[in-house]
Amino acid sequence: MNEFFQMLKKDHVEQKGIIGQLTETKEAKKREELFKKLREELVPHMKAEESIFYPPLLAKKEAREDAMEGVEEHHVSDLVLKELETMPKGEDQWGAKMAVFKELVEHHIKDEESKVFKSAAKALNPDELQTIMKKFDQEKQKIKKSLH
Repeated sequence: MNEFFQMLKKDHVEQKGIIGQLTETKEAKKREELFKKLREELVPHMKAEESIFYPPLLAKKEAREDAMEGVEEHHVSDLVLKELETMPKGEDQWGAKMAVFKELVEHHIKDEESKVFKSAAKALNPDELQTIMKKFDQEKQKIKKSLH
């Protein structure tokens, strides 16, 4: 498997782990801490994918449809993430919304790792993927710094 895809998968594993912890805890303070950690991992990853990974895929006929779906899943996830951010973390409704968010993210990751990675591997050559990986990592680090 391509090094870039492995890097994205590593991020996905970490994100799923934090989301799993979030859905298991009912304590508001613990939810606050975990949610902050989730945002620090998820937001830079999503934004870097949107600005670096998805645009070249959208430009290729064989990858366009999968990439468009990925972008839309990011959009919906972003909306739910913003709602979760503003809601009191101790409420039952917050837990229910987090459970839905977990399903959204897990579905997106599954689609991305099966469909998007496959179409990206067909549409882009190894050199292009290497360049995207470097730019993605730089962009992700830049966004992480801007969150602090």
